[in-house]
Amino acid sequence: MIHFENVIKTYENQQALTGVTFHASRGELLFITGASGAGKSTLLKLIYRALEPEGGSISVNGIETCSMKTGHVPELRRSIGVVFQDFRLLSGRTVYDNVALALRIRGMAERALKAQVMEVLKMVGLRHKADCWPETLSGGEQQRAVIARAIVAEPVLLLADEPTGNLDPDTSAGVMRIFKEINSRGTTVIIATHNRDLYTGTGRRVLRIAGGRIEAESIG
Repeated sequence: MIHFENVIKTYENQQALTGVTFHASRGELLFITGASGAGKSTLLKLIYRALEPEGGSISVNGIETCSMKTGHVPELRRSIGVVFQDFRLLSGRTVYDNVALALRIRGMAERALKAQVMEVLKMVGLRHKADCWPETLSGGEQQRAVIARAIVAEPVLLLADEPTGNLDPDTSAGVMRIFKEINSRGTTVIIATHNRDLYTGTGRRVLRIAGGRIEAESIG
């Protein structure tokens, strides 16, 4: 599903990633952990081509992203859902409209769109909040809305960057249950986190990154 081979990424002459090699299998739930600044976010951005590497090769869902033309990047991203730590919900739109936006861009008919949006909101426990404004939601509810927005178009890959960084332990556990449910339906899920509680006892692969390198692999 994802293959990194000797990937190098540099910011202003400082290497953020140095010779990173790893793979993620289709349908896997994989954790990437490490301290702030270790390179977790950079790695995720390379997957959905928000950044390009200075060296190495990256393959995502059979696509060699380093050699793809810029005009093909939107096609790649349509197969990937991204959950950001800072939510990035549109304040001028309701929860329903925030989630529906990706489907409207794709030109989905309104009746089918509504059914799909409401089903996803039900899955994350926000169906009753469909007509609410993002600023009226709690932090946990906002994060669930972000997850709904990321998965409504049924991506084959879901990336989550510190998805519980601003949440309390109970709310974090609820968010993780949603990720596991999404993964159980066949979506490949990669979660970047510094929170050990998210992966401890999961039985899933954990890659530890430090100083821009994958320094260890273990089972959570």
